Amino acid sequence: MTTTPMSTPQTPKHIMKKILMTLAAILCCAMTTTVVNAQITMEQALKYAEKKVKLADKNPKNGKMQCEAAMAFISDEMGEKKDLDRALTYANRALKIATEQPAPKDTLLGLTCYALSMIYMQKQDTENAMNYLEKAMDGFEVELGRDDPVTNGTKLVHSWLMMTTQPLRAFPKIQEAFFDNSIAPQDKRIENMDEANIVQEMALEILIAEQTQRFRYALPMIFMEGKRYFIVQTKDWNMERPLVGWLVPSLLHSEAEGVNDATIICDDNLQFTVMSEEDKDKQQLTFNFTHEINNPRKLETNEGDARIWFLSPESYENLLAKFRAFKAEKK
Repeated sequence: MTTTPMSTPQTPKHIMKKILMTLAAILCCAMTTTVVNAQITMEQALKYAEKKVKLADKNPKNGKMQCEAAMAFISDEMGEKKDLDRALTYANRALKIATEQPAPKDTLLGLTCYALSMIYMQKQDTENAMNYLEKAMDGFEVELGRDDPVTNGTKLVHSWLMMTTQPLRAFPKIQEAFFDNSIAPQDKRIENMDEANIVQEMALEILIAEQTQRFRYALPMIFMEGKRYFIVQTKDWNMERPLVGWLVPSLLHSEAEGVNDATIICDDNLQFTVMSEEDKDKQQLTFNFTHEINNPRKLETNEGDARIWFLSPESYENLLAKFRAFKAEKK
């Protein structure tokens, strides 16, 4: 069997389509109320931006003014007059000031990183946009603390922005926002955080979908008597379904709810074996990983431990066809 490198797939298109359609509808409604005065608004926005630039240039050590100048150049009202390069110049000035502060307490770091994320987003540089969005969340936490409502509110909203492109990275931040808010002092909590639990649920759905795609062509692998075997069926699962959820049924169901009659394994020669009860009792799903400080870039592992093995789509489909044929012969 051939293997392929692991890659992180994009969020499923049907989920993204629903989200984008909703956003488009919101933007459409907003645009209809401002289109009549668009030219005037643009001229006023340009004058405002130039005013902010003059203030920033006169006060080069004032980080807040640098950040405001940057944001002025990327406002929606600027329309075609947006100047992303000038915005980037002033945002980088603000970032330098923010990172050189001995004890930042004024949200400059968080706001500047957010400005940079918006600039890079409009430049269609997704990687930098997501990096600075995460730095913005971390910045607020450094400046204000984990239990501050600004920290947790921005962490919730910014993480949701990240979910559409990097769910594995964003989901823990959403969880942090809910957890940290729940243990914050009563006078610092966002009072109605539970009203946003739809974000928590949708983020979980996106994460599950993304991980299901990642593990679609993977199988558990065990070693028996020095030989490698793939697990293709357990009491609650078989390879006709993606690996995500492999252990969940056994954690949630009672013993009486098993769906399969036997545990089936397969070797590298595509020879299937129904494991006896005695073999199942002897075979433990063992995996141990040790991390040593004196060798931090390598996990210490045991050669005979269980693994997850990634197959090419073609190898997986070939094995699946033979697995179905084997089951049909056993009936």
